[in-house]
Amino acid sequence: MIPPSLVSIILRSKFVFRTTFVFYFQCKIETGGEIMRKLLPIFLVLAATVMAGNYVLVVYSEPLSQVFINGNYVGTVDVTGQMVLTLNSSGKFVITVKKAWYVPFEGEVIITSPGEFVVFANLREAGALRVFSNVYPVEVFAEGRYIGKVYSVKDVLYVPAGTVTLTFKAEGYREKTVTVQISPRGERTLNIYLEEKVLELNLKIEPQKFSPNGDWYEDQTTFYVYLSKPANLSIEVLDDQGRVVWSKRLMGSEGTNKIIWNGKGVPDGRYRVRVTATTESEVQSVEQEVIIDRSEYTYFKELFIGSTLLVVLLLLLVH
Repeated sequence: MIPPSLVSIILRSKFVFRTTFVFYFQCKIETGGEIMRKLLPIFLVLAATVMAGNYVLVVYSEPLSQVFINGNYVGTVDVTGQMVLTLNSSGKFVITVKKAWYVPFEGEVIITSPGEFVVFANLREAGALRVFSNVYPVEVFAEGRYIGKVYSVKDVLYVPAGTVTLTFKAEGYREKTVTVQISPRGERTLNIYLEEKVLELNLKIEPQKFSPNGDWYEDQTTFYVYLSKPANLSIEVLDDQGRVVWSKRLMGSEGTNKIIWNGKGVPDGRYRVRVTATTESEVQSVEQEVIIDRSEYTYFKELFIGSTLLVVLLLLLVH
C-alpha cells in the first residue's frame, strides 16, 4: 500500500517528478525517520544508478499490480507497493498500471536526462459494469472521466466503487446519464436505451469570396459542414444556369467536416454551393453563395519569398 504520509504528494499530482536527491530531501521533511529508513536502500540504489548515468523509473502503486510502458508489460509492483525500473533511453513514456478490481491508472512521463522519475499510480477500488444497449459500441464516462468502450454485452468495464454518475455516448445518438451505486468487487448490470439524433445540417464558407490566381492569398476556400450525426454528403457547386461545375461525395462524420475547393478551371463569377446530407430515413439540404474573383493580385507570394530570402541572407552575414 502507498504510505499514508505520502498522500499529500499524491494529491498534488497524478505523477510527480523528482531527482533522487530532491526526493530524498522531501521524504525526510514530509515522511519522518521511519519512512526514511524504509526508503534508504532504494535511495542508495537510485543514487548509484544516477551517478552511472541511467534513467530510473520508480512506480508506487497497489501491491501486485501490473505495470505497462507504452503498452508493453514490464513487471509487477512488489508486496511493499513499489517497483524500480531502469530505462534504456530518454523519451516520452505512457505508464499504465492495472490490477483486478481496480480502475486502471494511466499517465505520461517525459524523460530528458539521466536521473530518477517517480510515478504515484493511486488506484481506486472498482466494481464491474456490464451494459445492455440498443446500439454498440458505447463509450462510458464516470464523473466525466473516460472509462472505456463496450462493443457488446460480453464486455465489462471497471468503474470506481461508490455512488457514480455514468455517461454513455454513441456516435449519432443522444448521450444518456445515470447515477448508480457500484459495489466494490461486484458486478452491476445496466440496461440503457439511446435515442437517435435528428439529422441537422449547416454550412459556412470561409472565405466566401476567394481569388485562385496563384498569389498565395485566399487562393482557395473551405466549406465547413456541420452534421449532428454521420450521413452521406453531396457537395455541388452550380453556376447561374444551374449547371454543376464541381462536385464531391463523401461519408460525413458527426461534428465539423471540412472540404477545400480551389476553384481550378472555373471562371470568375457567383456560384451556389449546395450541400445535401442523407441517412436511411432523412434528407437535409442547404445552399450558400461563393464568389470567385481573380482580378486583384496581392503580390503576397513575392513579398513572402523576398522577406524569407532576406532573413536567410542576414543570418548568413551574422554568422
